[in-house]
Amino acid sequence: MSSTIVAIATGPATGAVGIVRLSGPAAVDAVAAITRGLPSPPTPRFAHRVTVVAADGAALDDGLCLVFPAPRSLTGETVVELQLHGSPRLLALVQARLLEHPTVRLADPGEFTRRAWVNGKVDLTRAQAVAALVEARSERAVRAAAAALGGATASRLGGLERALRALHAEVEAALEFPQDVEDHELTVAPRLAALRADAEALATAAGAGALLSREPAVVLYGPVNAGKSTLFNALLGEERALVDPSPGTTRDVLEARVEWQGLGLQLKDTAGLRDGAQALEARGIARGRAALDEAALAVCVVPAGAARAPWEAEVLAERRLDVASKSDLHAEGPGLRVHQHDGKGLEALRRAIVARLAPTADLGVLLSDRQRASLEQLRAHLGAAAEAERLSTLEVVAGELALASAALAELTGTGAGRDVLDEVFARFCIGK
Repeated sequence: MSSTIVAIATGPATGAVGIVRLSGPAAVDAVAAITRGLPSPPTPRFAHRVTVVAADGAALDDGLCLVFPAPRSLTGETVVELQLHGSPRLLALVQARLLEHPTVRLADPGEFTRRAWVNGKVDLTRAQAVAALVEARSERAVRAAAAALGGATASRLGGLERALRALHAEVEAALEFPQDVEDHELTVAPRLAALRADAEALATAAGAGALLSREPAVVLYGPVNAGKSTLFNALLGEERALVDPSPGTTRDVLEARVEWQGLGLQLKDTAGLRDGAQALEARGIARGRAALDEAALAVCVVPAGAARAPWEAEVLAERRLDVASKSDLHAEGPGLRVHQHDGKGLEALRRAIVARLAPTADLGVLLSDRQRASLEQLRAHLGAAAEAERLSTLEVVAGELALASAALAELTGTGAGRDVLDEVFARFCIGK
């Protein structure tokens, strides 16, 4: 790559510090052309105080310039960062000045990380973790992305890849040179079982990772006057829903984002369910049912001591959590008991919701939709290989292991084509 790229590496909002980053062979020359105070040559990894100047020589800003020579840099190329005051207009002016250099161009989205991948500074899982960390909206999402950036996902996939490659090689050798392999030397079944167990564990962790990314919906539903809106407000700690003793107050789906125990969630309040609702209320009930269809967890709110209606159980138990509301007024009720007015039971409900949605201590493996599809192919081919081994058809085992290896290569990125890489790095913002 002969071109040098430049981009503003900080967000578009005003802040104390703004960063303009360059990568490529002309990075130092381009910065030297628009600054005063940068020594020649600059000291690597030293914060030089410089003055950025306009084309007419007038000072634009005083700031710091750091140079990271190739190959010991973020991208493997020479990288220069200008740390200036965080005015978006100032940073745009500085970027425009740098683009006056004949070999400097504006970076594409994710191009800094892509160059790091090309130069062997990061693998694809770490590259994706950069984007995930930037997009993370909850503590668990931050921790999962940080773990992936530190190599946790790469290590997990690497162990699976080595075991699969070794088994595939031995099966191929047994087919090619059967006279050199004793029956007791080739133990396919237990090793296949171990590979399948690892792939299943990876799928479970990928499911947990997907949960962190999409922030699942938790929907409150139940009969009119069950206290859903009061519970909604209590869980939020603020009055977002209007509450009134008359039935049918809630006419639409109300939504708010919450973060409990580091897990980001979309909490939704819905119109009370009842027969014979008129016009506008009926439309609100329909919207509530649509929200229920998409809910990761449906919280069925029924007043303690009230009779249960048939529709209350229309959400299957694996997606439903029963809550007895108004428990300060009644002695009995299904599921968790909550006193909305004094807060008793609220924390237990929060913990129960998180436990139902994120039951494992595993932070989760962050995989894209494409990678999860490759993982499903890997699991399918390993399953087919196990079935072929049971039927003693070693040739089919070898073929399925080859297909499993190809699926794993797609998963890790070693077998990814240009179109896949374009898709991965298109997620990134400019400057990353």
